[in-house]
Amino acid sequence: MTTPLLLALAKKKEIDVSAHIDVSTQALWIAAAAVAIFFILRPELWRRIFFERRDARPAALTRIAFGITIMWTFLDLLVLQGEFLFTDQGLLLTEMARKNYGGKMRTLWDPEYGVEHWWDYFMILTDRWTVLFIRSDPPFVYAMFGVLFFCCTMMIIGWRTRLFTVLTWLAVLQLYNYNPIYFTGGDTVLRVHAFFMIFVDWGQAYSVDSWRKRRKAISKGETAALPDYKQIAGWPRIIFMIQLAAIYSSTGLLKSGKTWADGTALYYALNLDHFYRFPNHLMNAWMTKLYITRGAAILVHWWEILFPLLFLGEALRGWDRDEKAGTWQGPVPRWTLYCVAMAASIYGVWYGPSWTRPLPLLLLAGLILVDRMWLKEADTSGKGALSWVVRVSSWACVVVFFVVAAYMADLGVHYYYKPGAKVAAFWKNKEMLGTLASVMTLVIPAFAGGLILGLRRWAPKVYLFVRDWLLGKRFWLVLGFLFHLGIDASMNVGTFVQVMIAVYPIWLAGQDIDKMWWYLYRLPAKPGEGGRPAWPEGKLKQGLRLAIAPFERAVYRVERDPWVVVHGADDVDVRRVALLRCWDLGQRLRFELDEDRAKGAPLTLRAPDGKSTLTGADAGAVLIPLFPGLWWLWPLSLVPGVGKLAVLILRQRG
Repeated sequence: MTTPLLLALAKKKEIDVSAHIDVSTQALWIAAAAVAIFFILRPELWRRIFFERRDARPAALTRIAFGITIMWTFLDLLVLQGEFLFTDQGLLLTEMARKNYGGKMRTLWDPEYGVEHWWDYFMILTDRWTVLFIRSDPPFVYAMFGVLFFCCTMMIIGWRTRLFTVLTWLAVLQLYNYNPIYFTGGDTVLRVHAFFMIFVDWGQAYSVDSWRKRRKAISKGETAALPDYKQIAGWPRIIFMIQLAAIYSSTGLLKSGKTWADGTALYYALNLDHFYRFPNHLMNAWMTKLYITRGAAILVHWWEILFPLLFLGEALRGWDRDEKAGTWQGPVPRWTLYCVAMAASIYGVWYGPSWTRPLPLLLLAGLILVDRMWLKEADTSGKGALSWVVRVSSWACVVVFFVVAAYMADLGVHYYYKPGAKVAAFWKNKEMLGTLASVMTLVIPAFAGGLILGLRRWAPKVYLFVRDWLLGKRFWLVLGFLFHLGIDASMNVGTFVQVMIAVYPIWLAGQDIDKMWWYLYRLPAKPGEGGRPAWPEGKLKQGLRLAIAPFERAVYRVERDPWVVVHGADDVDVRRVALLRCWDLGQRLRFELDEDRAKGAPLTLRAPDGKSTLTGADAGAVLIPLFPGLWWLWPLSLVPGVGKLAVLILRQRG
């Protein structure tokens, strides 16, 4: 009885790859060098990718969603296990936590004598640290939770956003660093995203800070038009996108077992008693038998692996947008020369004395000075002979990368492919299959690239379908949202689902946000209106239409009758109307000039039916569901005075 058990628990024998370890390592270094040289030769590409200014609204929605997720996560930890996990009355005493997880604080700080040198405090900050390693009694820990909730609330509403974003990150670290024993994947992702968020200037939209800036510009008459949201740096957005794609793709690639190949993995996960929310073994068995969960598992698996294809869709949309606007830049030889000089200087001082390390920065400053002061504007057309040399050289780097990938595919088949005993002879020929894998690694990208370029030129409608659907956000993100929703409904995986979905808005563009608000504030169209097909004759046709009615209601939308804001012609009333337009994201208001309106009259709204008129606090109460920025007041709609509070927030006092 014990021998089979010991054999089952024995560690699986590792595959010996020593015969090719040296050459494969060199090949990977060559691939990495090819990627680096590509971007050194084409600085205009990474200049566009990382230094382009972006619409602030997607990042603002991410701030709100991620802030709520942080609050949710730590409120859950506080209510369910706060004292047990984070205080000296629970799992770990303060000294035990510091000894086990205190990093450099274990040796540099003493509870009685402190530190030996003043700079030791800075050394402590370079490793794992938290004030809870000094004191972790329940009142102090609960106070730390309160600090986190306060800072996170300020970040969500966007008051002193940059400051409270950093303070929220520090508060998250104080609690997480004390005791990592309970960590899940969601906690790890939250910590990483919390670090990335300190670099995002996401308070430039949908925030108190943004509202105050726009209100100031309108009140002082600094602009004739409605002030736009300030654009923000795009590179933090790219970091979030890369992180999300890396998580999905890596987890998809790691799901390499037999159960993921045949789709039964989801069946086993749904039947784990520490995962499922309620026992449902019979239904899970039938869903697997009917290939429902099998199909879902296989679809999720490949969706995760191929998620980085979203970047291809983003690149194509950026290319098309810039070409349409006339701002697309080809290779710029002068910029390439600057990058080559910088790369050479960095390589030259890498092994030099420490005093030479700042020299590349001085070189960069000198290049910028010369370029701005004495040289003409660089040629960005990409049509010269030097531009073509740069272009061909950069694409040669791409070819080298895929050649290395083809070689690694051959090695993968050689070492990791294990044909079954009953398969045909074709599937046992590993040498031929390795060659086939190498060829397909080269052919598939080349064919896909040629197909996309061909469709773009000769079949633009098909190309747009591929770009916006097969490679578009609406397909990949909506599918991911549905997958995560199913996971959260059926299994208890902590707040991993919420942490992942919270950063989805960062993928959106400004026009996506406009469409979202437009959609949310429109009503489902009735048959025969708003482009929706009329109700057919005949019971069979009516039954079919009834089956697809939910889909039609989601697709066909019509505009609601607007509320009308009645205002005067004086400057005060005009500016108050402009302030309202800052909040009217769904364009639910229309504005009507009344020449006879008394100066300083209260806010006045006329109902969509035109029969009733509301003023003051009553009008403010009506605006709460119309303005997303006031939705947090919606649960208080029945409380007396909430309309007056809305009027005060909107600066509509008479």
